[in-house]
Amino acid sequence: MIQSKWLWLVLVAILLSGCTTTGQSLASSQSLVQINYTYTFDCPAGPISFPIQQSLDSQAHYRLRTRDGQVIPAQLDERGRIWIWQHGGKEGQVNQYQLEIVDSGEITEGVQVRPVSENTIDVRINGELFTVFHLARKEGDFKPYLYPVIGPTGEPVTRDYPMQDNPIESENKRLDHSHHRSFFSAHGDVRTQDLEQEGTNYWHEGHGPKQGRQVVRRIVRTVSGPVFGLVEAEIDWMGPGDKREIAETRTYTFYRGDNDTRIIDAQNIFNFQDGDVMFADTKEAGIITLRLAVHMDEVGIDTPQQLRGRMTNSRGGVGPQQCWGKQAEWCDYYGQMFSGVTVGVAIMDAPSNPRHPTYWHIRNYGLYPANPFGARDFTGDKNQDGSMLCKQGERVEFNYRVLIHKGDTREARVEDCYRLYRIPQGTVAE
Repeated sequence: MIQSKWLWLVLVAILLSGCTTTGQSLASSQSLVQINYTYTFDCPAGPISFPIQQSLDSQAHYRLRTRDGQVIPAQLDERGRIWIWQHGGKEGQVNQYQLEIVDSGEITEGVQVRPVSENTIDVRINGELFTVFHLARKEGDFKPYLYPVIGPTGEPVTRDYPMQDNPIESENKRLDHSHHRSFFSAHGDVRTQDLEQEGTNYWHEGHGPKQGRQVVRRIVRTVSGPVFGLVEAEIDWMGPGDKREIAETRTYTFYRGDNDTRIIDAQNIFNFQDGDVMFADTKEAGIITLRLAVHMDEVGIDTPQQLRGRMTNSRGGVGPQQCWGKQAEWCDYYGQMFSGVTVGVAIMDAPSNPRHPTYWHIRNYGLYPANPFGARDFTGDKNQDGSMLCKQGERVEFNYRVLIHKGDTREARVEDCYRLYRIPQGTVAE
């Protein structure tokens, strides 16, 4: 049962007489549903969803109208939930909205997701580049990734190397670990045949006998909209001999955000169709992994100016000694940008994830994976075994949220943002 301090969503679904939910022509701003909700904690800005009980037209466009006539963009997802980006509220605040259907011509901004080549898909927010999904279909590519990732100040928050030359990274000798490609998923020891022997390496990028590749077989769908956009891809993890070991469906959801915030939700669904698979115990893994911009990490840079960041976690940890190899619901990594504004990147582990709360392979040089498999390495206890054996026919799902925010951990209210994330989507709180 969700505690009373959650954001309490109370829905009143009233289908008005004469409302049509098929694809036929509809008048602009036709009312469909009344929505009431009450904040039961001081809630930060972020995305929330409302479960709508009756069928709505998936091809239509929606918005919410307040009692004083203000309108908020709304978007229907494939599960029949209406999403909005709300700007926060105080405990006890009651909001009442009317869900309306609107003409497509009234939708002028939001998240645009557009393939621009066979190898890249652009994601833009209100016309400005947010990130690019690289499908890694070129010769020599080993895994798909997001790059660049642009924060709310318009500055990138992940490292350029090895995708692009950056003189600041070169001058500060920060050209290490070329396999750390901005924002990716990987594991360094995937075993399928002999579970006692080291398996396929999807973490590094090389040409050894156990080197693996992640191959994007198909883009299932892309979605653009006023509240969120998404990319869903089928990705095969191919081991030696070009043999598939894992069939993955990966979905990135990109929210419209605001002047202070950007959010990406990542979902990795692994289907073990071809045999048993073991994610072996290793620190070199991360179902979600970032490599931060060099001026944001704790090593930092000395030229053209001295800049260094700071890591924290949900358990009160500060710095590598208290954050690396520790379990936590979330970690945050923040630093000053060249613009002078402090910006942070928080990664949040969904409560439904296997082995929640996850371990973190968060390093002072900016490597930033959530790794639920590395118990032996992280604890230093050789009797620990963080391996996960997945039997043929099983399915395992991981979900994470990446919050890119202005301010440090406290100023960005990262803990409250995590509370907002962990509310089960489409559930009425009691």
